[in-house]
Amino acid sequence: MARALGATSRQLANASLASSCCSLVARRSFATAEQAVKSKPGKRRWLLWGSSVAVAGGAGFVSYVSYGSYKRKVATHEKIRRIEEKPVPARRECIQRLQSGEEFDVLVVGGGATGAGIALEAQLRGLNVACVEQEDFGSGTSSKSTKLLWAGSRYLVLALTKLFHPAALLNPLGAWEQFMGTWKMVMHCVEERTYMLETNPHLTNWVPVAVPMDKWVIWPPPFGYWPAALGPMTGTFVIFFKFYDALSNWSAPGSYVMSARRAREEFPQMDADRMKYVVVFYEGAHNDARTNLSIAMTAAQHGACVSNYAQVEGIVFDDKGKAVGAKIRDRAVDKAETFEVRAKKIIYAGGPFTDGLRQLSEGETVKPVVNGSGGTHIVLPPYYCPRHLGMVDMSTSRGSFLFFLPWEGYTLVGTTDVKTKPDLHHEVPEDEIQYLVNECEKYLSPSLRVRRRDVMSAWYGIRPLAADPNASGQSSLSRDHVISYNKDNDITFVSGGKWTTWREMAEDAVDQVVRRDSVLKAKAGPSTSLQTPLVGTGKTNFYPEGWNESLSIKLSQSYDVAYDIAQHLVRNYGTRAAEVLEYAPPESVRGSRSGLYKHYPRLYEGAAATTGYPYLEAEVLYAMDKEYAVSPVDILARRTRLAFLNSTAARLAPPPGLGV
Repeated sequence: MARALGATSRQLANASLASSCCSLVARRSFATAEQAVKSKPGKRRWLLWGSSVAVAGGAGFVSYVSYGSYKRKVATHEKIRRIEEKPVPARRECIQRLQSGEEFDVLVVGGGATGAGIALEAQLRGLNVACVEQEDFGSGTSSKSTKLLWAGSRYLVLALTKLFHPAALLNPLGAWEQFMGTWKMVMHCVEERTYMLETNPHLTNWVPVAVPMDKWVIWPPPFGYWPAALGPMTGTFVIFFKFYDALSNWSAPGSYVMSARRAREEFPQMDADRMKYVVVFYEGAHNDARTNLSIAMTAAQHGACVSNYAQVEGIVFDDKGKAVGAKIRDRAVDKAETFEVRAKKIIYAGGPFTDGLRQLSEGETVKPVVNGSGGTHIVLPPYYCPRHLGMVDMSTSRGSFLFFLPWEGYTLVGTTDVKTKPDLHHEVPEDEIQYLVNECEKYLSPSLRVRRRDVMSAWYGIRPLAADPNASGQSSLSRDHVISYNKDNDITFVSGGKWTTWREMAEDAVDQVVRRDSVLKAKAGPSTSLQTPLVGTGKTNFYPEGWNESLSIKLSQSYDVAYDIAQHLVRNYGTRAAEVLEYAPPESVRGSRSGLYKHYPRLYEGAAATTGYPYLEAEVLYAMDKEYAVSPVDILARRTRLAFLNSTAARLAPPPGLGV
């Protein structure tokens, strides 16, 4: 509630500031008009009165919409607090259910954000759903993103530059259609971002991102659009981000401008001496692996049969060649035999690895339709970036975006954009790491030198670029999602899209599957996922009031746990945080040297991690019992993010004796 009130206060302040600026512009612009009508006092008064009414009306409209967004946010928080947290079935129960011979309405193959989302969407609509993943949830791509839930500002900028480019005059209708396609995609992203930030506050947060302006004229011009070269001088970028704020009805904190002096105070690592000014806008952020896991656990909580390390080794067909099930093997068990799972419909949700799934049902010679765009990310020590403010370079030497963000207490830099072939365990290219090291120095103070040895961890994620092989007239690959139905084998696949739109992709996929089957169409209800929070927001025994912003304080006081650990637990487990601490053996909890709190054994107790890594041994035990963790990498890379923050520390953990 306090966050919502603070956000609304900032929005109203921005509205007042906009009103003041507009009034100043009006006074200046009307000076000429005043001279023109000097001999006509009546007309002058009407002109001044009309402009004042217009400015006041605009400010009032912004305030009204901002207040409406605030009321919606409050109502959403009140709703999620009334939900009761239900238990999630154990992994062994799901495996037993898969082996029982039960026929499911839908079998989803793939447990990334999209696959888990499809399982949740279909289950909420009353269908009987199974979802299997050959490795761990999010192990392929969904845990290797830039950690942003963004509404697509880059796509919107590119669409606008193409729309107003002189070349658009040769085909204005085509340019307009292309722009509207991007516009619809961005508006969907805005809606989905709002859902994630307002309905799942324990997993998400707003992060301010600074856009440095170190020249009045940028050359070569950004995005190859020469009028954009004058953007810093004309204030075009400032206007664009205000427009970006308006797309979400000002539900996000408002963008603003910092002077070079203030930038030096807020972002001391930045080379503020050469900055003209800095524009700051807001995007959503999250811990992607934990979000993916939460989607899967929420699906299981609502009745879906969900399991990781359940590999599909073949598709079962009827005598007409239609898919009616799959042969599955439990990879968590040595020398396990395959078993058959029957389903009315099968959906592939393999992301960039969808073509590998298609080979199971269409043969080894199937024509690939999903290409990959590889993105490298690196993690640097925390002293390279403030804890409360990130930065983006919108014009790198390659012409792409480069984010420089605070994440999990450290500095995340990424991403690159290189065409690649999908590979589940792609090694991080050394030249891409060096490129990021070189690029991130661009706006930093000359006294700071980013070194290759400062890189604490690196990863390589592959974004799917998909085309529909079963549709006519589609020749280009899409960054939006593609849903393709094969009428020969009755299998649907979904690929492409962005992290932000996982729920929209799931809804579209289920819509298409249900539409083609009269039995499922009669059984399925309307979509309710947009109103459904993920696990960790509802009431528990320890938090009978449900989620609120004081959870970490109550946790710290009740369990005498250090506040940084309490914050970490609440950010990742929400109202289930106290349940995690209950997994700490009483004999392992001892008093700290300061006597202010109790010491709960940490996952990595190395000298460099005594204050930097809040992960507990209790989380390991909880992950194995409640979150389907099977291998050490599940815990080190995805239940906690130690491997993504410090690969050396991850190699030294977990401590022996935890039974991983």
